[in-house]
Parts: sequence; C-alpha cells; structure tokens
Amino acid sequence: MEPIDPSKFSLDYLLENKVITILSKDYVIEHGTDWDEVDITECIMNRLTYLCYRDNWRNPDFSKRFSGVLYEKWDDLNLWYYMHLKDGLRDGIEVHFYKSGKVLNYRVLNNGRLVGKNYVWYENGKIDAINDWDQREYVEFDEQGNITKQGKMEY
Repeated sequence: MEPIDPSKFSLDYLLENKVITILSKDYVIEHGTDWDEVDITECIMNRLTYLCYRDNWRNPDFSKRFSGVLYEKWDDLNLWYYMHLKDGLRDGIEVHFYKSGKVLNYRVLNNGRLVGKNYVWYENGKIDAINDWDQREYVEFDEQGNITKQGKMEY
C-alpha cells in the first residue's frame, strides 16, 4: 500500500475535489422516500437482502421491490441516512449521518455489494477509515491522522 496523506481524505477535501458527492438534505427529502411513509420490509432471497413492499397480508411481496432514494431521519431536523435502491437492492451511493447532521460515512454499492472506496469520518470531518473493496485493503486512522491499522481484508 502506498503512503497515505490523511488530509486528502478529509470530508472537505473529497467534496471540494469532487471525488464524492453528498446530496443535500432538501434534495433527499424532495426526491426521496421516507421509509416511515411506505410499507416496505427487508426480504432475503439467494443470500441477498432486498427491500420489498408488503402484500395485503403484510408479508413481503418479492415481486414488488423498491427502487429510488430511501431515507430515514434522526428527528425532524437531520437525516439518519439515505441510500439508492434498484429493484430492491442497494445500488449506488449510501450516506449515513451523525445526529448533528455531519456526515459519518459514504459507501458505494453495486447490486447489493460494496464496491470502490468507502469512507468513514470522525464528526470533525477528519478521516477515520477507508475500505477499498476493489483492492480488498483497509486503513484506519486516529483523530490526529495517524494510521492505527492497515492491511488486507480477510473474509
């Protein structure tokens, strides 16, 4: 693994250099669907977790899978997370937030599986961890930017 400059993985740096894009709360609420306002549930098929609408008997209807941006809120002020789904599978960007509204993590999924670089930040915006799912490598940092762990993912 190459030497890592933690400042190049701060939330501000990645946003300013257009490495990642975070949707605004207003955009998510206007264009997304609040999980609490739809009758969907997780359903597992072929070891993948889908989000499906429920049928008249309140059971998952595997033929009716959710597509779009789904979100939940911590409270009336801040988002807890938003995720993109296609045919019931997480597919695209998923972002979680601290209760304060600051970004906690950013990850990318393709057909329900993590891909690319996924980031976790401390609440102050400094990098906490990077997982590179394509290279199967990870790096963890303390709040001063020092590497505390790194290596190959094993599973």
